[in-house]
Amino acid sequence: MLSTITILGLRRLLTGLAAIAFLLGLSAKKRPNFLFIIVDDQSPFDLRLYNSRSILDTPNIDRLAKEGMVLDGAYHMGAWVGGVCTPSRHMVMSGRTVWHVPDKEGRVMNPHVTNPKKVPPDLAEHTLPAVFNQAGYDTMRTCKNGNSYEAANKLFTVRNDGTRRGGTDETGSHWHGEQVMRYLNDRESSKDKDPFLIYYGFSHPHDVRDGKPGLLKKYGAVNHVDQNKLPPASPKQPPLPLNWLPAHPFDHGHTTVRDEVGVKGIWKNRDERTIRNEMGREFACSENIDVQVGRVLNKLEEMGELDNTYVVYTADHGMAIGRHGLQGKQNLYDHTWRIPFIVKGPGIEAGSRTVGNVYLLDVLATLCDLAGIDAPATSEGKSFKPVLMG
Repeated sequence: MLSTITILGLRRLLTGLAAIAFLLGLSAKKRPNFLFIIVDDQSPFDLRLYNSRSILDTPNIDRLAKEGMVLDGAYHMGAWVGGVCTPSRHMVMSGRTVWHVPDKEGRVMNPHVTNPKKVPPDLAEHTLPAVFNQAGYDTMRTCKNGNSYEAANKLFTVRNDGTRRGGTDETGSHWHGEQVMRYLNDRESSKDKDPFLIYYGFSHPHDVRDGKPGLLKKYGAVNHVDQNKLPPASPKQPPLPLNWLPAHPFDHGHTTVRDEVGVKGIWKNRDERTIRNEMGREFACSENIDVQVGRVLNKLEEMGELDNTYVVYTADHGMAIGRHGLQGKQNLYDHTWRIPFIVKGPGIEAGSRTVGNVYLLDVLATLCDLAGIDAPATSEGKSFKPVLMG
């Protein structure tokens, strides 16, 4: 009798263990994927989602908003160098505040870089790719070269970086799209079932804003190269921003930086023809980015992965381009300090919108929270998953 009971007990135990293993297997298969899209130098007010006067067409970004959540209060935290993208991208990778991130290798613009209490020497081991690698994710990255966190960038298991700011498929945003498409095709061919995190970065619409000819024509713009002449006017060009000024009303401390005086196509000019043409170039580059976003969304949908993927769309910071008489990103006006931020994915209410009040440095903690993994102890950001989930 005892033998029979023992056998029955063992059978029940084994059945229970098998059920647990099965459920764990299902759980592993359902771990969410991540597609983190970051563009270079884009004001939220370029997008119709944030500015009803904008004529920029972005059907795929609009789709993300329709199927996800738009955040109105997303910001980058600032910078200690004219190349604002450097600290901004370090904050994304590390989840640390602007004064607690490294500088580019071999440079010490942040005065705290050499203080191990402010910037841990092993910080790269606790960055976005490192944390997701350790959690069993496949990680992939494409983005521009330079002005970012190289020690973290090289930890992505697949990396294809290159600065692409031209007007052809090979020299422009299509190239970045192609890297992600190739990666997804390879996963599909190899039947890779691991969850993935893709860092999908673009080099545009940062200058030089050499757009594709067809898109330049659509927005009435030309790649202006003659500093001694004004670009041609066109009714197709975007309207001047409501806060356009022919000059900034006071010296804000950054009037002679490269972005304010040395950008090809604008230089020191702030007249209507120059600004509207440059905005047309910006829009041409931005619409091409939208096309590349659409390619990847469609591929994920075809693979059956889109519904299990959190898609984030954002920028490293905003941009002026004539607003308040400025051109660059070295200011604290809303058009430059704020960033577009859209998130779509499991559990997020379609078509929702909220203030949010988040920083880019909150990205790491939030993605970890959505993935169900612990954020690194070095992270100073705060997860805004509760905001996304309503």
